[in-house]
Amino acid sequence: MTRPRRILRISFSPLALTLSVALGVWLGFIAIGLTGYLGYRLYLAGGAPVAQVVPPPPAIATPAPAPPAVAPGSAEERLKRYEDNYNAAVRADNERVERLEEQRRLSNARCQFWTEQYRNAPTDRAKRSMEQACQ
Repeated sequence: MTRPRRILRISFSPLALTLSVALGVWLGFIAIGLTGYLGYRLYLAGGAPVAQVVPPPPAIATPAPAPPAVAPGSAEERLKRYEDNYNAAVRADNERVERLEEQRRLSNARCQFWTEQYRNAPTDRAKRSMEQACQ
């Protein structure tokens, strides 16, 4: 069931439209005039009132340079500690990569199948197939 469309009737009055536009223009001129007048008065006053309301920010103090940090021990000891730390980090990275590679290999469907076969029936054929699939 469709409803009949409503017709919106708009009455157009040229006199009301003209008076509305004229009122808007006059109000705009009054606003611009008042803004200019207030700005001129502030300019003649010699200072911006914002400076009187808001205090200036405090001066930023520059910190004194810190003395250089000197590690205890000689240069050889520091170099040795650096090399030890570096080697430990490299070993940790290598172990992580190896673990990820092993997980990738063992998550292979073929490897999982032969590993399960070898667990259920440990024969030489199942062992060879498991080793080949899980390389």
